[in-house]
Amino acid sequence: MPRKPTPMSFGENSEFPRLMKRKLALIAIPLDRRGGAETILKLVARALARRPDWDVEIGFLGSQAAGEAAGSHQDGIRCSYGFGGGKAMSEFLLAPRLLRRRYDLVFSSHARVNSFLAAARSIGLLRSHRLVARESTVLLDRFKGPRALAYKALYAAYGSQDMIVAQTSYMNERLRDVLPRRAIAKLCTLPNPVDDDLIVKMSMESLSGHDAEILSRRPQIVWCGRLIDVKRPTIAVDVLAEVRRRTGEDYELTMVGSGPMEAELRARAGKLDLASRLNLLGQRDNPFPLFRAARAGMLTSATEGFPNVLLEMMACRIPGIVTTPCAGDLDMLSGLEISAGFGASEIAEALLKVIQVGDRSALYGKTLSERSPDRFADMLLRAPSSYPGGQR
Repeated sequence: MPRKPTPMSFGENSEFPRLMKRKLALIAIPLDRRGGAETILKLVARALARRPDWDVEIGFLGSQAAGEAAGSHQDGIRCSYGFGGGKAMSEFLLAPRLLRRRYDLVFSSHARVNSFLAAARSIGLLRSHRLVARESTVLLDRFKGPRALAYKALYAAYGSQDMIVAQTSYMNERLRDVLPRRAIAKLCTLPNPVDDDLIVKMSMESLSGHDAEILSRRPQIVWCGRLIDVKRPTIAVDVLAEVRRRTGEDYELTMVGSGPMEAELRARAGKLDLASRLNLLGQRDNPFPLFRAARAGMLTSATEGFPNVLLEMMACRIPGIVTTPCAGDLDMLSGLEISAGFGASEIAEALLKVIQVGDRSALYGKTLSERSPDRFADMLLRAPSSYPGGQR
C-alpha cells in the first residue's frame, strides 16, 4: 500500500542518502503537470540523474496526484511534495528543505520560484554551489497593469543567481528592460532542449481504439496546448474553415489540451458547420502517438516564451508544421513554416504550403540533433559544450 503523504514528506530525504563525493541537485517545480517549463525542468533532472555522480530531487511545491506514494522515484529521481495547488506563496514551503541541505545545483523556471530562491540565497537561507533560473515566457508581453507590476517586483529580487537563462534572443532583450543591473550580467540565451529518443519511443505507443477510429477517418491537423486566450484555439477552427473554403478538401482538426475555452470552441465549430470535423481530445500524458498520426501540426499562439510543442512535433516527424511568429528564433528550426501574420488567412496560407510541398520531416534532424538534454545540462553547469545559439 502506498503510504499517505504527510507534511514531513515535503523535503524529507532519508530514503535518498547522499554518498561521499556525489553531487546533489534540486529542481523546483510548482506542480507535477505537463507544460513547457515543467518539460524542460524534468529533462534536466533526467539528464543529471543518468550521470553516476549526481543525485537529483524534484521538489514539487503542490501536493502529489492521488494514489502515488510519497517520496516516490521517477526515472531514478526522488520526488517530494508540498501542499495544495502549488499557487502563489507555495514557494515558501521550500524554506525547511533549504535550511537542512547544501546543494551543488538548484534550478527553477517559474518567475515567483526564481525570485524566492534568489532572495533565499542572498540572505543565506539557500546554500548552493550553483543557482540557475530559467525564464518561462516574456511576462511583460503577456501581462499588463497590476499583474505586470507584480512581476516587476519579483524581478527586483533577481541577481544572486549564477546564470539566468533566456530561451531566445528576443526574450534576452526584453529581460534587460526589467532585470536589475546586477542580474543582467548573469543573463544568457540557451535554446530549449528536446529528448528526441524518448519522444520517438513514446510516439510508437499504440493508439486506443477510439483514437485510432478518429484519426483514420480523414487527414488530421493536430493542435496542442491549453485552451486559453493566449493560445488562440478558436483561430485554429477558423483556419480549418479557411482551408476547406480554399481547397474543398476535407480535413479534421484534432485538439489536444484542456481549459476554459472548450465550450467556446464547440460553439465556434458549430457556427462554421465544422462540429463533426473538430476532435477535442482533452489533456494527454502522452500526446505523441496523436502527433505521429497527423498530416500537419499547427500552433496559433499570440505569444510564447518558446513553444516546446514545436520541437515535440518535429520529434514525432509530423510531415508539415506551421506556427505563428509568436516567439523569437523560430527561424532556427529547420523545416518549420512560419506564417506571415496571426490571422486565420495567413496561417491557412502557410498550412496549405506545407501540405502541398510534401513531407518536410527529413529537414528536422539538424535541429533535433543539436538540442540534446545532456548538452543543455552541461551549459547550465558551465561545462565545455557546443550548444546552438548559446550566447551572452
